[in-house]
Amino acid sequence: MSASDRFGRARESDGLAKTLTMLRNRWLIIVSVVVACVLIDVVHHERSAKSYSATASVAFQSGTLSDAALQVTPGGTAEPQREADTEVLIAHSPEVAQGVRRELHTPLAASELLDEVKVETAPNADILNFVATSGDPRYSARVANAFAEQYIAFRTRSGLAGIETAQEKLNQQIAALPAGSPERATLEQSLQRLGELRAVAGGGASIIGKAAPVAKPTGPSFTSTVVVGLLIGLAIAFSLVFLLETLDRRVKTIEEFELEYRLPVLAAVPQSAFRFHLAKDREELLEPYRILRSALDFAAVTRQLDTLLVTSAIPGEGKTTVAVDLAHAVALAGRSVALIELDLRRPTFTEHFDLQPGSGLTAALTRDVPLTELLVEPFPDLPNFSVLPAGRTPHNPSELLGAPQVVELISKLSSSDGMVIVDAPPLNPVADAQVLLNNPAIHSAIVVARVGKTARDDVRRARAILDRHMVEPVGIVVTGLRDTSRYGYEAYGSIGPRLGDDIDVPITAKSTAAQRSRA
Repeated sequence: MSASDRFGRARESDGLAKTLTMLRNRWLIIVSVVVACVLIDVVHHERSAKSYSATASVAFQSGTLSDAALQVTPGGTAEPQREADTEVLIAHSPEVAQGVRRELHTPLAASELLDEVKVETAPNADILNFVATSGDPRYSARVANAFAEQYIAFRTRSGLAGIETAQEKLNQQIAALPAGSPERATLEQSLQRLGELRAVAGGGASIIGKAAPVAKPTGPSFTSTVVVGLLIGLAIAFSLVFLLETLDRRVKTIEEFELEYRLPVLAAVPQSAFRFHLAKDREELLEPYRILRSALDFAAVTRQLDTLLVTSAIPGEGKTTVAVDLAHAVALAGRSVALIELDLRRPTFTEHFDLQPGSGLTAALTRDVPLTELLVEPFPDLPNFSVLPAGRTPHNPSELLGAPQVVELISKLSSSDGMVIVDAPPLNPVADAQVLLNNPAIHSAIVVARVGKTARDDVRRARAILDRHMVEPVGIVVTGLRDTSRYGYEAYGSIGPRLGDDIDVPITAKSTAAQRSRA
């Protein structure tokens, strides 16, 4: 299986890992949004006016008293739902509300009382539920019971009015019939039954459940309010996080760099390893570069790595620091190392090694100054470590780096048991590094990438540049890590502080000698 196939399959299987990493990196936003939503919901719940509901239930019968007395089939549509809807409209009518207003002696208008009450029918039963809601539980119960009573009173009045109307009609029919006729006797019996029903005129509806004051307000409880706020907060937080991740094109994990560059990570350098500006002060922080040195030794079994170019996609990823400290680590292992500064546009070796600005590489290329006069040994006790600074900034760096003299100079500095490390410019902004990638004296390259700084588009452009040139990169060095222990880089916590802590470790002659003996 080819390397591209392996990385392609890895790209498909890392979706969950990317999501978890994204949530871990954005946990502060998630927590902040969730807490804010819960607090807003709780404050709104506590400050909102409390309302209390009370329910009175009334059972009703279809038909009229006069129909029952006359033993005739009730008029209507024989549709139970329609009859129930009619009863709801009657119970919630202004006529009933006016009766409630008189019963309670309230200054509220009938329309205001109707706004406080909702009438519902119970499913599959001839029952009306009067639900009154207000800010006072006792008042809600009084209103619900009053509506139930006035509804029954209204039905009673309607029933009595129907009986009276039926009695008048019967009297008219009886008067028109001769005495002793069978029809007259039948009508007289119906008239007698109507008179008997006047005593039970309210029997068509009755209260089966009186409303009582409740202690618990209506609406969601405090617990449900917190749960709802939590769910809303999580939804908003996740949406915000995914939106930020969509807009943020920076690479934030080692795995992403491996996928985008299609190269393995050789070493991971924590940000704490960059806190000293001078190379001599970073000698106690070279452990990542020893790991890098071992990875390069392993890769050198199958390829030539005696001349190594160090570059990056964009400026600010730490390539010069990596080149300097890698050369230092290799020199501590006893190998001869020549460190060349070929970043002619922004040279910084004078700052890393506390050198005086002056002649350097450009002097060798333009004025044929011998290399022996230009090489510097920054550490007196490491004679196998030599540095060639860039020198004065030329006006044509790309053309100068493409000159044959550069090939001859690098070849002179390389030896059978030594190593040449070239600090090159970044790949994307200028053509200088691309010129060096075609230099036959340079055998391989490593790419420095910084988490949280390099954008995916920058990485892809850099990868495309690498694919177009003859020098093949061996791997990546990732810098800017904050969680050092996650990547296996700790400063032996049992005997000293972690390298992630901001603690200055003084460099003594004894500790330096011990460090070299370990190297």
